[in-house]
Parts: sequence; structure tokens; C-alpha cells
Amino acid sequence: MKKFFLLFLLFSSVMFSYVVVTINPYYLLVSELLKGVDDVKLLLPPNVNPHVYSLKVSDVKLLAKANLIIANGNLEPNLEKYDNVLYVKNYIPEVFIEHKNPHFWLDPYFVKFYIIPSLSEEFYKMYKDNKIMENEKKLLEKIDIFIKDAWEVLKTDGLVLVNHPSFYYFFKEFGIKIKWLEEGHNVSIGLKKIINTIKGRKLIALFTEKQQPESKIKVISKELKKKYYVLDPLGIDAKNFVDLYYKNLEIIRKALENE
Repeated sequence: MKKFFLLFLLFSSVMFSYVVVTINPYYLLVSELLKGVDDVKLLLPPNVNPHVYSLKVSDVKLLAKANLIIANGNLEPNLEKYDNVLYVKNYIPEVFIEHKNPHFWLDPYFVKFYIIPSLSEEFYKMYKDNKIMENEKKLLEKIDIFIKDAWEVLKTDGLVLVNHPSFYYFFKEFGIKIKWLEEGHNVSIGLKKIINTIKGRKLIALFTEKQQPESKIKVISKELKKKYYVLDPLGIDAKNFVDLYYKNLEIIRKALENE
């Protein structure tokens, strides 16, 4: 009877295991990689700012029962006390990390060459399930198509001004210069100084983000008489990972075309 009970506990722990992912972009990505393999749960709602979020009691309970935790690193609440965390930041070569900027998921090349292959390898070691490799292949194909589509839309040069540098790597990959307002990430520029600087440059768009305050960008928008647009780095309404990219690309397209 005791032996049967121990087997039941072991079976139950496997049966009810799940993976917790800290932020929505990786939740979308990991859900696709582990489709048909394991359950994936999201820790932080996509409408909150992960930089300032504090864990609730319900969050701690969710983490405590997780088989594995996937985190970006240098972005969300401190998870040092958990020994089952995979940090995406560890998959990005240090030579490519600039201004201590942790928004790696918004660079499709980082995702294609480092994040997806690394996570897939970790998952395969853990689950030994060929569906992971099949899911990886499908997702990489979608990323490739998006990259081609993005190059078609972003055939421009000039400067974009953003409230927060989530899209720093994204714009840089596609040859667009970027300045930002918010303190942190190693660089901060005062409003007066940025307005004077921008007036002498080819400013092609102004952006803020759904998870960030709009007050500063509103002042600049009014001063420069230029409309600003709202990006969403966490994909509040995204149906899947690549949909997060396409929704933001459409907003960028409208900004570049002054729609």
C-alpha cells in the first residue's frame, strides 16, 4: 500500500507539473515550443510594467509548484531564491548587449539565432519529446517570414524617439536610429535637450508604450507638432508570438506613413 501511494505521488507530481514564464512574450513563445508537451502558465499580466512589478502571494504559490521557470533576467522581480530558473539573458552573447538593455525578445534575430534554439535544446533535454523540434521548426519559419516582411516596411532612414527603449534592438537591426527619454538603461536625455536635438534631425516617428506613462512624449509631440504612436512590447492582444511582432510592425508602418 505504501509503495502504491509513493507511486501515486510521483505520478501526480509529473501529471500536474507545469512551466511558469514570467512575461507574456516568452509565454507566447514557450507555449508554441511546448505545444502538446506540457502546460505553460504566465506569471505577470501583460498590462503591467515588469520593471516595477512586485510578486503577490498568488504569484509565489504559482512559482513554488512550477517544474521550470523561464525568465528574461534583469527585467522582472527577483527570482534568485528559485533554483529551477532558465534566464534568457544567458543565451545572448554579451557582445550584443548594449546599454544594459534587457528587451531581447523584440529583436527577431536574437530570437531566431539564440533564444528559440537554446530553449528548444533545454526543453528537449528535459522532455525527450520530438514535438519540441517540430514546433521549433514551425516557429522559426514564421520568424523568417516576419523578418522579410519587416524589411519591406522599414525601408527608411532617420531617427525615432521613444519614451522607453524596449524596441532599441528592433530598430537598430533594421537600420533605424533611436533615442529615448526614460531614465535607466544607461542613458537619459532631458526634455529641453531632446527637443533641441530633434529639431535638427530627420525625425521619422514618436513612440510610447502601453505599459509606460505618456506624459513626456505628449509634451514633445505637442512641441514638435508631430503625432505619437503607442507600441506594445508585451503583446497584450497578441494571439501568438509572431502576432506580437506583426501588431507592432503595423503601428510602426502607420507612424512612418503618418496615418
